[in-house]
Amino acid sequence: MRDVHSDLGTRLVRCVTDGKLLDLAGDEPVDEPAMRSWGASRTVDAGLIREILRGRLASDPDPRGLALRGARIAGRLDLANLTTGVLLQLRDCFLPEGIEAAGASLPGLVLAGCLIEHPVEPPLAGDGLRVAGNIVLTGSVVAAHSEAGAVRLPGARVGGQLNCRNAKIHNSAGPALDGESLQVDGHVLLSYGFAAVGAGEDGAVRLRGAHIAGQLDCTAGTIHNPSGFALNAYNLRVDQAVFFWHGFVAIGATGRGTLRLRDARIGGLLALEPDGIENPSHPYARMNIDGLTYSGIPLGLSVDGWLALLREGPRTYTAQPYQQLAAVHRAAGHDREVRRILMEQRRHQISSKALAGPGARTWARLTGLTLGYGYQPWRALIGLFAVLMVAVALCLSTGSALAHTRNSSSPGTACTTVERVGVGLDLSLPLIKTGARTQCDLTDRPAGQRLAVSGWGLQLLARAFATLFVAGFTGVIRKT
Repeated sequence: MRDVHSDLGTRLVRCVTDGKLLDLAGDEPVDEPAMRSWGASRTVDAGLIREILRGRLASDPDPRGLALRGARIAGRLDLANLTTGVLLQLRDCFLPEGIEAAGASLPGLVLAGCLIEHPVEPPLAGDGLRVAGNIVLTGSVVAAHSEAGAVRLPGARVGGQLNCRNAKIHNSAGPALDGESLQVDGHVLLSYGFAAVGAGEDGAVRLRGAHIAGQLDCTAGTIHNPSGFALNAYNLRVDQAVFFWHGFVAIGATGRGTLRLRDARIGGLLALEPDGIENPSHPYARMNIDGLTYSGIPLGLSVDGWLALLREGPRTYTAQPYQQLAAVHRAAGHDREVRRILMEQRRHQISSKALAGPGARTWARLTGLTLGYGYQPWRALIGLFAVLMVAVALCLSTGSALAHTRNSSSPGTACTTVERVGVGLDLSLPLIKTGARTQCDLTDRPAGQRLAVSGWGLQLLARAFATLFVAGFTGVIRKT
């Protein structure tokens, strides 16, 4: 550790006691080339910061904590298992060996505008980290070549926000951000310039089993993984809203989806604009949302857009995404949209051969044509009306097929138009009869016999359409 009694060490301790920022950069540049050029006059030993946080050097620190800007931190900042009441704020600092904070307990952690890296280890290792306030990485650049991850927060607990707005996190060998089982009491902000590039099948950003009490905001953020999921949010729980829109870009490379939201639970609204979600190697596997639940009608995408997304998505048919979309529209009173969604679900089920056997698929197609899969029973009435019209047309067009009966006043003579219409209705209507055939009926001539045979077929069709209508209207026909 550099001598605490050096001028720089003394100044830092005094600033911690007085609650002031130690700004070593002033108006000078704080970009990456400038940071890499900083020498001894801008270097603070990592061990010195640790000792200050332990309370050994500043016995009565100001509540503002340790605030340092424009410094190069020599050595890996070791906060492992450290419990402190001193807020750590590093702004525009260079940490070439990163931070080890596994098991630490901090009031807050601010790493804004910093350059954080390590040649082989995670630049920010925070497994099991406890932070009472916020973790702030706004504007920081994190560079890694570690299979374990660039920013590691598995099992961590954050009492405030995880703010990564405009942060750039790159890992060529593993995840950019690993937040498996992470718990955040506020919002998680991966937005407005946030860019994560990672590697590995499990995702560039991993939030499996995480719980976010606030919002997950990925507005105008970018996540890229050339070898797996972009975002792996399996079994994620978000109590408020989730935003994947307004410039959000996600690029993945797996047949299981670019965004994996399987079994995720969203307590608030879901805002989704899928135009920026890509999967070049598997173009029809952009999203995996089987088991995803959310409240309210999703924003950013019409019903038609959702239906197109659902048809392209899963490798195998699953009913739940359709049922979830229908449920939120049903709750809003959008009955017409509910029918559209559930009819499309049935079509997808049939086309994907999810139904067992050709017989079941044939029956499903038939009920789709005649009843709209049970959601449009009026189609059967149209079929019944068409049968009636055909029967009437046949009776009107076959003059020698009909003649007056012995019960009429002029047996054997041609029937009137009204009588022919009545016979046509009697030939086709199930159960209901007009009584026209007591006065006008089929002859024994060939034309009359042909009309009789046609009437049998029309009667069967009419009965079938009537039965289908009743079954559809009463819900007997299976809809899902």
